[in-house]
Amino acid sequence: MLTFGAPDQPLLEPTAMTSGSDTLETLVDNKPVHVFLPLLASKEMLRAHCIYRETTPPGFNLLFNDDILPVASLDLKGTAILSFDGGRPNLPLEARIRAVQTERVLEMVRINGLDQSRMREYFRVDASIAVIARPLPPEVAGTEESPWSLAGRTLDISGNGILAVFPEKPSLDEPIRLEITLPAGHPGTMSVLARPVRSRETGDGNYEVAYHFEDIPDQDRDRIIGCCLVLQRKLLRLPIQLNASTL
Repeated sequence: MLTFGAPDQPLLEPTAMTSGSDTLETLVDNKPVHVFLPLLASKEMLRAHCIYRETTPPGFNLLFNDDILPVASLDLKGTAILSFDGGRPNLPLEARIRAVQTERVLEMVRINGLDQSRMREYFRVDASIAVIARPLPPEVAGTEESPWSLAGRTLDISGNGILAVFPEKPSLDEPIRLEITLPAGHPGTMSVLARPVRSRETGDGNYEVAYHFEDIPDQDRDRIIGCCLVLQRKLLRLPIQLNASTL
């Protein structure tokens, strides 16, 4: 992961995925991926880390940690978006859920590639970038709220949203304003209206929150996409040791 800006709260180290004697570390063909899963009665998508396991093409399985998959809320007729980790080119691919094998395993099938607009939206890269969460202005929120701010860092970023870690639990009940400071070469701080999609306590006092951009100017989205492409090229120059036993 590339880190930019002043030091902040330490980021989490990935944890191995195990279940009794059946561990993902023993798999031969497995790779860590990010996936956006479709949800019933919602325009939002669930963003999660998992392990990609090859089966018979175009099929494959996705393996998750315990208590990650909201099986009853998954839209089995919707389309999922995957992007691969590990510092390699990670243009996303599109897939459908073929079956729910267990509460930790989804059977998937790859479908036709993304069109250019969706590819731009979901192209993402791992990076640690400064972000500040703030409440919406009263004239936008329609309610008076005491001013507050919470500084954190992104774990990954795309034109569609971010995954960030904060030292305290931010508000999860309503949209907020995110101030994102991109690294050198993409100067300036952008302010984006975002909605929290999911949150979890990481066990070390930090909170990991996935945000979907609700309202972002086209020029700011283009700046993020351009930043992702630059960071991807930098990652490709780094020596990468892919460890698929961790997420």
